[in-house]
Amino acid sequence: MNLPKPSSYLNMSLPRLQRHDADQWLHLGDLILHLTRRNFLLRYKGSALGILWSLLVPLSQLLVLVFVFGKVVPLNIEAYPAFVFSAILPWNWFSNCLGAAGSLFIGNRDLVRKPDFEPATLVIVDVLVNFLLYLVFLPILLAILIAYGRPITCSILALPLIMVIQALLTISLALIVATLNVFYRDIQYIVTVSLMLLFYLTPVFYAADHLAGIYRLVLGINPVGVLIHHYRAVLFFGQMPQWHTLFGVGTFSIFLCWIAFRLYHRCLPEMIDIL
Repeated sequence: MNLPKPSSYLNMSLPRLQRHDADQWLHLGDLILHLTRRNFLLRYKGSALGILWSLLVPLSQLLVLVFVFGKVVPLNIEAYPAFVFSAILPWNWFSNCLGAAGSLFIGNRDLVRKPDFEPATLVIVDVLVNFLLYLVFLPILLAILIAYGRPITCSILALPLIMVIQALLTISLALIVATLNVFYRDIQYIVTVSLMLLFYLTPVFYAADHLAGIYRLVLGINPVGVLIHHYRAVLFFGQMPQWHTLFGVGTFSIFLCWIAFRLYHRCLPEMIDIL
């Protein structure tokens, strides 16, 4: 397969994001698309199973959770494998991006130091590559939902909006992690521990309706938990999202995105010096 040469895109005139020339933004968009395609294809190059490795991870998680909470400590949730799988995929999209964010700038210091390369591109590309994985596995999820008799309704039309909000939230958090980790290398370890804790505070393998009191409050302030809840509502229950909570997470994600890019731009000169 003929992959585009990275140098052909990296050598394009791509000033940093402070400038707002329309042609430069078009070039930046072109660079992001080509790097996303290249990284997605290179991720599985030389692997015997290829993209199937990325499917084995959520399937392994599914088998463990179904065994534990379907057999050992049954939660008595109808169609439990489909219930869990509808949440594992968006969770893995989020956790894979956050888990890798700490090394994006440090591991690509030669690129980051290029005067005509925008380092934030690395974060956006990584989020898009993992988003493509979600799209690849989405037909499998739909097949499982149909096999378990779950209704596929017009509520699925709300799925792109939920995806866009998750992409914004993930890019914002990943950009903050990637930036701060250049100065404080403990950040990546904190993120690893936080993701482990957040997994249990997010209704991936249990129903949010089973929570009460302080636990429901924790879910309410956990934007990832709210998004997972909406994924499940749309895909598993065939219900339209609760627009007010989705609007709240969307507003928070836009605000966080603004904070992330301000932090990034403020730290960028010193970050390049350190790298």
